[in-house]
Amino acid sequence: MTFNNEFPFIKLNSGVTVMNFSSPHEYVFNTGEVLPACSDEVAQKYKLNSNHTLHDRGIYSDVLIKYDISDDMYRALQGATIYDGIDIILVPYPVLDAWSLRIKLRTFSNDMEKYDHDAAERVLLKIRTCKLDDRVTKMIRSDQFCTSVEGLMVINEALVPA
Repeated sequence: MTFNNEFPFIKLNSGVTVMNFSSPHEYVFNTGEVLPACSDEVAQKYKLNSNHTLHDRGIYSDVLIKYDISDDMYRALQGATIYDGIDIILVPYPVLDAWSLRIKLRTFSNDMEKYDHDAAERVLLKIRTCKLDDRVTKMIRSDQFCTSVEGLMVINEALVPA
C-alpha cells in the first residue's frame, strides 16, 4: 500500500500503521515485518534543503550543515498527518530535527503566507524516527519509536482532555 502513490505503508501485527517518508531503504522490524523503501525519485523529491558552510582547519575542513524543510516536504507531511489511516510516519532523523527546530523557534509562523504553525505542530503527533533493536542487523523496534522534545510536548498536550 502507498500513500499518495509515493510513500509505502504497512499495518504491523500490533495494529499500528507505519509509513516510510522518503527513505530509499526498507525498514525491517524485529517482528520480521518489512516496510518497503521509497523509490529513488521520491527520496530525491522529498530531501531536506541544505546549506553547507566549510570551515577550513588547515589539513581538513569542518562542515556546518543547516537543514530546512522544503515546500514539497511540508505539503506531503501535512497530508499524511491528516490521513487517519496512518499512525506513525517514519522520517530520517535530520527531518525530525529540522521540523522540531522550526516549531521550537516558531519559524513556521514567520512564513504565514505559506505555512500554518498550528498545522505544522500537529505533524509532530505522527513523525518519528526508528528505534534500533540491533545495531548489527539494523532491525528496528515495532513497539518503540523516537520523537523530539518538541514532539513529546505536542503529544502530551494532545492527550490532555479539553
